Amino acid sequence: MKHPRTRKQGRRFSDSALADIREDERVHISRELHDDLGQLLATLRVELTLFKQLPHDLPEAQERLASMDALLLHAIGSLRRIAGNLRPRDLDEGGLYYALDALRREFEKHHKIGCRFDALPEALVLDQRYSTTIYRLVQESLTNIARHAGASSAHIQLQRSGTELRIEISDNGRGIAAGATARADALGLLGMRERVAALRGSISVDGTNGAAGGTRIAIRIPLPANSSAAAAKGAG
Repeated sequence: MKHPRTRKQGRRFSDSALADIREDERVHISRELHDDLGQLLATLRVELTLFKQLPHDLPEAQERLASMDALLLHAIGSLRRIAGNLRPRDLDEGGLYYALDALRREFEKHHKIGCRFDALPEALVLDQRYSTTIYRLVQESLTNIARHAGASSAHIQLQRSGTELRIEISDNGRGIAAGATARADALGLLGMRERVAALRGSISVDGTNGAAGGTRIAIRIPLPANSSAAAAKGAG
């Protein structure tokens, strides 16, 4: 049994790590707003100033208008991307099942890695907090597979059992060396562990995935009692 002081120190470390993750996310968003959207808007302002100095019937004025239109479209795209990083648009448009399936398709398209997705839509009728966290967990797992696994296939499974959701993401890649998963900064696993802990869940990482090879991440998340009623309503 852990000593109370040890448990307290563990919670303190967890809170500190979570605060660091949130601060890193804020810095990343701030940098994107400044470097991407901020620069686009600054350039647009210069183009507008030059346009105002020209007779509007000149070909050069029309070129300035076309340039401003292109900059606006780029800025809109950047804003949508940044907003999507804060909360995926697909979650609001179709719910967690739809968002995860869209994520799977995007993963296959960009990384040329086959990915299977097994889940029941009615099992993934969850509130915003749980939906966003689960989406991010799967997203981070797929990012790790694309960056580090050298895999040709991946598999996402979500299964609901009463008030518990079981998530498993596996691949057939090179796996993770023994002991590497224990490092706090290993392949983005710290952020995943903190997200799971925030929902009072558990996470395990098998870097050899048994005879299949590759890596298997298994997550269990207890769900609120009222989520069962929501799931039943979604199935009806």
